[in-house]
Amino acid sequence: MAPHAVPLELVISLTAEIAAVARRREAAIFVAVEAGASWSEVGDALGVSAQAAHKRYRWLHYNSVTDEIWREPPLPA
Repeated sequence: MAPHAVPLELVISLTAEIAAVARRREAAIFVAVEAGASWSEVGDALGVSAQAAHKRYRWLHYNSVTDEIWREPPLPA
């Protein structure tokens, strides 16, 4: 086995873990906003401003039945 194979396997594993945690965080953000949390509260929980939280997560949607997460802006008027 090449000497760099084991560290690269760790990088792959950690990247998958980070993606899974990010998905869980997005689901939690959606649920919090749907439950009435303000963008200021979400921003505080994330350690960013309300504006930054809103800009990043405002189009977030989550289906708890399918565990699907997507971003969808409204259709133009």
